[in-house]
Formats: sequence, C-alpha cells, structure tokens
Amino acid sequence: MLNFGIFRSRTIVVFVLAAFMTLVAPVRNFAQAPLKGGILTGNLYGADMKTPVANATVKLRNLNTQKEFSSPTDKMGMYTITGIDEGWYTLSITSALGDYSLSYGVYIKAGEKAKLNLAMKGAGVLEGKGLGSSAGKSFFGTPGGILVIVAAVGVGGFGVYELTKKKKEVSPIR
Repeated sequence: MLNFGIFRSRTIVVFVLAAFMTLVAPVRNFAQAPLKGGILTGNLYGADMKTPVANATVKLRNLNTQKEFSSPTDKMGMYTITGIDEGWYTLSITSALGDYSLSYGVYIKAGEKAKLNLAMKGAGVLEGKGLGSSAGKSFFGTPGGILVIVAAVGVGGFGVYELTKKKKEVSPIR
C-alpha cells in the first residue's frame, strides 16, 4: 500500500478515506436542480395552538397578478404548497370552522422553502409563526458542520493510529 510517513498503517488510511467520504457525501444535496418556484409548508391548528385542523384549504393569492395557489391539510393539519411564483401574497383558510385570513402579507422567494405554522383565532383571524427559508437546515449540513465532522474523524483516526502503533520493546539488559 502506501509506504511513507503517516500512511504506514492501514487503519489511518481507512480513517482518512472515511473522512474524505464524509466530506464528499453531502455535496450531492447541493447539486440538486433548483426549484422552479417557492414552497410554503406548515401546520394548521385550532385556537388552542395544539389541535390540528384537517380537511381545510390553505390559499395564497398573489397581490400583483391575483394568481392563486392552494393546498388541502392532511389529518395532522399539515399543508405544502409548491411551485409558487416569487412575490407578495395574502393567505387565507377555508375550513368547516369558517373562513380565516392572515392580517399581513407573506413574501415567497422562488427556489426557497419556507415554513409557516398557523392558528385559527376567533373572528376569522389567523395567527402565523414562520421559520423562514433556513428552517430544517441543521448545523451539520453547513460547510462549518462538515468541517467539524471531518476534523473529528481525523482526530479520532490519528488517536487510533497512535494507540495501535507498535513500539519497540525496551529491555534493561540491552
């Protein structure tokens, strides 16, 4: 195999390859095709902010073009609207409990995903708590997080190498 320096041990070679694969593996997520439109996802709850509202329709209407996008909620109150054109939108809900609307505008960016959880308050008013487009992105999915993983694997591999390195026996007779 390799006959120079630190690479004499097969163990260290395996750890270096593992670190390299850890570094390269998340890159395939960055290589995905860009989204054609924005995505809005979230959950719809009742006034208590705990009870999911099923079979409601979440609607977005563009303030400039009046184009509408909509999605039904599932039994857990979750909705996902895809292919949204970039721009400012009003948001409304139609459900068996009545019609509700958000009192402020929502801006959707093309190619990004945003999360907006909604609660249906009294008098037809929605209250929303958004997490923005960075929602769902963990630290270990960022370049800094990948660097931490590679460094940890490298330090661990070097530690194993040092522990398994054969040392010459020292004898008091010689």
